[in-house]
Amino acid sequence: MIIYHPKDDLYHCMFRFITIASLQNLDEFDFTRLRIYDFFFLFPHLAKDIEFPRAKGAAKVKKTAERMQEPYENLPDKKRLFSEMGDYHIQALQILLAKDIFKEVDGKLSISKAFSSLSVSKLLEGSSSKNDGFFHDLINILNQVEITGQSGLKKRTGLMEYRYDAV
Repeated sequence: MIIYHPKDDLYHCMFRFITIASLQNLDEFDFTRLRIYDFFFLFPHLAKDIEFPRAKGAAKVKKTAERMQEPYENLPDKKRLFSEMGDYHIQALQILLAKDIFKEVDGKLSISKAFSSLSVSKLLEGSSSKNDGFFHDLINILNQVEITGQSGLKKRTGLMEYRYDAV
């Protein structure tokens, strides 16, 4: 029996990265942050476990995540699931860098000139997630949080080890 899941689809991962980059509205962003957002893009019902900062709209996002229906499938714990997605994340980023859709400068990612091409714009136009207020609000709230440290995004999401980060 063949079972498809978008977490194991490299092309879907590239599409998610492009969508998330367009939702962020930032000049530069981190790959770690992009990976974390991608995880919650695929599994939005797990956003209820995030320790949200005290920010405008955080309670609304958490309530929306709590009301989301959990998928029928059995999923491993979120740390393992996130780790399994790592290889796809790296490959998707390498392809997007090679296609000049993203560019990397000093360890930070940014949107390149090819991102504004007609084909990418057309792809984003048809995306229902682009217009979803939940993801837009979630990203805006989590963009206010640093990635590392005791109150960082890694700790708040519980997806990555944070205790040995250089702060």
